[in-house]
Amino acid sequence: MEIQGNCHEDFLEVKNLFQELHDSGRETGSSFAVYRDGEPLVDIWGGYIDNERKTLWQRDSLATVWSTTKGIAALTIAHAYESGVLDYEEKVSHYWPEFGCNGKEEITLAMLLSHQAGICGSLTDNIDDYYNQQRMAEELAAMKPIWEPGTKSGYHSLTYGWLVSEIILRTTGKTLGQYFKEKIATPNEIDFFIGLPESEEQRVAEMVPFPKTENKEVVNKENNEAKKLSDRGPNLLKHQNTRAWRQAEIASANGQGCANAIANLYSLVVTGDKNLKILQNSTIETMTKDRITGRDLVLDVVTRWGAGFVMNMHKIIYGPEKSSFGHSGWGGSCGFGDPVNNLGVSYVMNKMANNLAADGRSVQLIHKTYECLERRNK
Repeated sequence: MEIQGNCHEDFLEVKNLFQELHDSGRETGSSFAVYRDGEPLVDIWGGYIDNERKTLWQRDSLATVWSTTKGIAALTIAHAYESGVLDYEEKVSHYWPEFGCNGKEEITLAMLLSHQAGICGSLTDNIDDYYNQQRMAEELAAMKPIWEPGTKSGYHSLTYGWLVSEIILRTTGKTLGQYFKEKIATPNEIDFFIGLPESEEQRVAEMVPFPKTENKEVVNKENNEAKKLSDRGPNLLKHQNTRAWRQAEIASANGQGCANAIANLYSLVVTGDKNLKILQNSTIETMTKDRITGRDLVLDVVTRWGAGFVMNMHKIIYGPEKSSFGHSGWGGSCGFGDPVNNLGVSYVMNKMANNLAADGRSVQLIHKTYECLERRNK
């Protein structure tokens, strides 16, 4: 399988590694991109959009990126903050009065975005409920936190999306997907959707679930209530290739995008070019401020959360810069911004691995990118 796309000569080793991933059978189809100031240093793709390997992956092939969507949603919240619509330190109940009950009265927007609210799962098993923002907002507004908000983090793997969407809806009158499209995507030609129009269906990749042999429950030492609540709900792997899934707006999980779009978006956030910059540096500092660091109750790993962003730790998942920020998705995708090197980076694929954090394929590609960058900068 010949890899398609463009790659600056300084990053040819990245393209070679990408070729190896495909040749080894670790991919069905995927794309990888590195952008600086809205321009690609790496923009490559290869493989197939279907499990039968009949239709080639294209530059604009879209895939469900799962929780990589959270980073896009967090950027949308940041835009609303910069526009004066929201304040990270304001209580959620200020925007959403029904939310302020049963121990949630003091939860701020920043606490909510950094998974400290204690409402990390839904009690419904009906997939149609997941597609109904009003239904999910009503349930979550009535819930009682399962820990004292602000004292711990517990990854709100799905509820994050309905929570932040309701806040945007209450403050702007638009859905989060609409707000993102109108204020960020369309003006900057970002090919990413939270709520996919039917007109784009023909270029969507079929997601290939991991084998059942890999579907082993992650052992949580405490086997706590947060993990139990987070694990509830319908089997989303059965629904991820449906039109109903893709057209819904679940801002925590069902964004549809390609690597070049996500990398370009993050590059326009961290660019040093004032003519291109989407967000002011002061906004970036606020949205990436450390909100809580510690062992997450759901993920059972040490995390460092910003206001909706995974903050880079241990120089592993998002390269060597501690200030890099973004989000990764179930199955393997990721997108992040590096404000030191002014880079936006993304990996999107359709062959899923059973992980909720860093994927071996993306980690390899990102590390190779920085090896090339270091040589280039010498």
